Amino acid sequence: MENLEERKTAYYLFQKDRVYRDKTLTSIYYKSNKQVEKKSRPVDIDGIRYKLNLETGEIDTYKKSEVLNSMNSSLRRTKILMNMLLEMNNFDWFCTLTFDPHKIDRTNDEVVFNAYKKYINNIKKQFPSLGYMCFPERHEDNCIHFHLLINGISPKQLGLVNSGKVCCSWAYYKNKISSKEYFEKTKHEHELTDTDGLPVYNVTTFPYGFTTVTRIASRERCNSYVKKYVEKALGSTEIFKKRFYYSSNLNVPAIVSRLIGADFDTPKDITKTELYYNNPLIQNADYLNYNKDYNVLQYWVENEIKENINKGLIPVNIDLEELPFEEVYEQQKIKI
Repeated sequence: MENLEERKTAYYLFQKDRVYRDKTLTSIYYKSNKQVEKKSRPVDIDGIRYKLNLETGEIDTYKKSEVLNSMNSSLRRTKILMNMLLEMNNFDWFCTLTFDPHKIDRTNDEVVFNAYKKYINNIKKQFPSLGYMCFPERHEDNCIHFHLLINGISPKQLGLVNSGKVCCSWAYYKNKISSKEYFEKTKHEHELTDTDGLPVYNVTTFPYGFTTVTRIASRERCNSYVKKYVEKALGSTEIFKKRFYYSSNLNVPAIVSRLIGADFDTPKDITKTELYYNNPLIQNADYLNYNKDYNVLQYWVENEIKENINKGLIPVNIDLEELPFEEVYEQQKIKI
């Protein structure tokens, strides 16, 4: 039988489509057939992560470069998942849960997190249609509060009552909330945003502290606002294993993967192939990105445009004379 290590490495060209509501993200990349055998795996000893050598059985600490690479990979996966959920779902409410030190030990992360889970699971049990994304964040005093995007539940089911206050982007307080009287008195002095003047509600069903809830006025602005929390998120600790949490009933994009080329001796530069120059989807893309280090091509195309291209309703003509000589030569030389 042929030894796996002696087998000639071949490269396969794959295409992965993430199909969102209005557009599709396409990734084109190479992958080798070589199976890499793991030489180590992480182990937890007294709450500290070490590296177990699977060949020798020795326990060692991770190098700083390994930790940074792992953190960057984790953050990248988190951002991809977060962007997918934000793109595929419309949320109605932006909610903040803050814990009262007189009702709960807010300095204890485990106590606070268990209280949050009990509260959200109780609402989910009563109203299964509840959809949410939750972003934990630390106060300046190092205590935790939670920001949530919510849909699938009515104001009455959520237990909302009008606080009598409104959103006010020029308010003195950090939460940017003011009395309605102050807002009406000073609004002519400022340029109003989408949320200015929106009523602020409180959640009567939250037993552990203080709450503010506002209706989301702009989906795009809200999505941009919550993305900043990932950069300063809690990360992996004994209690918080994720940078954000979400309900299982949220919409996710359809993912379609397919093989488009096989048995390459070496990965060819994707941007110097017919696949790149004669691709009408690329020429009509809203966004195009090529990662030269990893030889990965990504582009966004509106689903309506993609459908029209597939029907032949959007013709694409390539004028080779407008391309640099080197690129024309490569296009004629390399065919995929």
